[in-house]
Amino acid sequence: MTEDHLICISCGSSEDIAKVPSTCPACGGILDLVLGSDAPSRVAGPGVWAWASRLPAVRPQNRITLGEGATPVLQASRLARQKGLSDLWIKTDSLMPTGSFKDRAIAVATALACEYDRPGMVLSSSGNAGASGAAYAARAGRPIVILVPRTAPPAKLRQIAITGARLVTVDGPTSECCRLAEELSRERGWVNLTTTFHNPFGVDGYATIAYELAPLKPDVLLLPISSGPLLVGLMKGFEHLHAIGAIDHVPRPVAVQPTACAPIARAFDAGGDVGPWAHQPTIASALNDTLEGYENNGDYTLAKIRRHGGAAIAIAEAQILDSQRELASTEGILLEPSAAITIGAIAPLLAAGLITPDERVVAVGTGHGLKDLSAVSLDTASGATSPQDLLREI
Repeated sequence: MTEDHLICISCGSSEDIAKVPSTCPACGGILDLVLGSDAPSRVAGPGVWAWASRLPAVRPQNRITLGEGATPVLQASRLARQKGLSDLWIKTDSLMPTGSFKDRAIAVATALACEYDRPGMVLSSSGNAGASGAAYAARAGRPIVILVPRTAPPAKLRQIAITGARLVTVDGPTSECCRLAEELSRERGWVNLTTTFHNPFGVDGYATIAYELAPLKPDVLLLPISSGPLLVGLMKGFEHLHAIGAIDHVPRPVAVQPTACAPIARAFDAGGDVGPWAHQPTIASALNDTLEGYENNGDYTLAKIRRHGGAAIAIAEAQILDSQRELASTEGILLEPSAAITIGAIAPLLAAGLITPDERVVAVGTGHGLKDLSAVSLDTASGATSPQDLLREI
């Protein structure tokens, strides 16, 4: 088959991309995008479509974009010295149009919904993907239903609501939202934008991060992970670059999860498969996905980690908050707790010998800090004082 299509990683079935499928209709497995023979000749466009030769074929009028991609990669020299590293960089996907890396995945899937004229879109989200889906649906002029746990940060809910998207808050974990989104997708013929592997096109959207990072030649990638499409997408991108001889090595991926929700890290430590996780609250709300009912998503991610000699690690709540403050105060980079979690992984990774001080380490900053400052107290702000005290001090 020379046209773009999808292959099920479990049963090998081929699926027509024009159906914009979510999962394999034969077995429910994860679908992987395979590009047609004309892919290298596809003309680049704005936003993520700068990488059109590595994305599904979409006519220019349907290439929905808000200017996503090409985010800065900032060297964090001061923080590196504090952490015992010689070379630390932050890929600031927190500076995307809606404030998170989700824009890459959502741009591609929304464009396909337009290309094949699907009646609507739906997605399950812990907040960031919902904000992204709402914005790109508005940009495309397409209806969308967004299912979000009631416990999502209020700033993210407001970001969704202002677009006029149909926002439904659910009493339950992210996995329940995911189940409902898949059910609506099947029943109504809507495109499922959910940024687990239920949106197989998101993986190739995230692969564009690898294309942007390639000139830096990283040795290690630190990635905040829930189900794992970000990690799999980056590995797919680097694998492609290695296969064509554009890079001489593929970096090792490190999946970072909160201890309150760490099904992939637990399975990595145990050396087995991913099992369901009991839901509990965490400050890293964007990573609070128990994978209940789609544990195979975690297994797929874990296989990529093991294949490339990577690791998975869980970080405690206090360490996550310390990391958010440390990155902001040392480098001026404000990430939400779910994105700053990677900084908390550096010390234990060094101690365990999973990374070495002389390696080039890149942490992908997935979400902007303005999305969730709930744990920041003005009472503890550095230098907080009264005007009278300030005058006496200076």
